[in-house]
Amino acid sequence: MNKVSCILWSFNIVLVVLFAIEIINGLKDPFAFQVSFLIFGTILIAIQIYFNFCRSSTAINEILKKDLISKNTISTLFTMIEVRDGYTGYHSSNVAKYAYQVAKSMKLSNEACKNIYIGCKLHDLGKIYIPEGILNKPGQLSEEEFLLLKEHPLRGYQVVSQIPVFENTCVPDIVLYHHERVDGKGYPKGLSKEEIPIEARIVAVCDAYDAMTTSRSYRNAMAPEQAIDIIKNNIGTQFDPTVTDHFLECFHIVNSKKNNSTIPSTSLRKTS
Repeated sequence: MNKVSCILWSFNIVLVVLFAIEIINGLKDPFAFQVSFLIFGTILIAIQIYFNFCRSSTAINEILKKDLISKNTISTLFTMIEVRDGYTGYHSSNVAKYAYQVAKSMKLSNEACKNIYIGCKLHDLGKIYIPEGILNKPGQLSEEEFLLLKEHPLRGYQVVSQIPVFENTCVPDIVLYHHERVDGKGYPKGLSKEEIPIEARIVAVCDAYDAMTTSRSYRNAMAPEQAIDIIKNNIGTQFDPTVTDHFLECFHIVNSKKNNSTIPSTSLRKTS
C-alpha cells in the first residue's frame, strides 16, 4: 500500500507540474484523462490516509485499554490488602514512597522506578492469606506461627506472577524476594548478594525501616534515628551496601516529602 501511495503521489505531482506548464503556455482545458487520473489518485491517497489513521487510532485505543486494565488490576489488589489489614496497606504505601526515591537516587529508569513503586504497594499481598490471629497477634509468634507468616512472599508471588500486566516487570520479583538478605539468610529462597534482584534489595531496606518506625500490634514505633542505627549495623549482612548508602542519603528527603510527594502513575510498562 505504501508503494502504491508513492507511485500515485509521484504521478499526481507530475500532472500538477504539467498542468502548470500548460496553463502558462495558454492551454486552459487539460486533457480529460489527466483530470480523471488526478482525481482517482487523490481519492486513493485519501483512502490510504483514512485507513492509516484508523489503524493508528486502534493502536492508541489498545494502549489506553491496557493502561486502564493495569490501573484497575493494581487498584483492586491494593484494595484487597487494605480491606484485609489497614496497617499493611498503610505500611505498603510508605515503603512505596521510600523505594521510589531510592530508585530515583540510583538513577534507575523512570519505568523501573514506577514498577518498583507498584511492586512495593503489592509486596505484602500474600498476607491476605495469613490468619488474623497471627497477623495482628499482640505477643511474640510461636515458631509454627512464624513459619506460616514467612509463606506470604510465595503466596503473593503465586498471585502476581499469573497476572499478564505484571509480565516482564520487577513486580513479581519484589513480592517474592523482599525478605531475602545479602548474606543468604533470608527467605523464601535463601538468595545472596547479586542473586537478589536489585529492585528487591531496594525494597528490603525500605520495608525494614518503615516496619521499625511504625507501631505494630506487638510493639510501639521506634525513633527514626534508632532504626537508622540498626540498618547501618546490618549493612553487608541483611542489607545491600550500595542500596543502603542511597537510602541513607535520601531518607530525610523522603520523610520531609512523605505527605506531599508526587505519586507516580500506576500505569505499568514492561522493564527488564
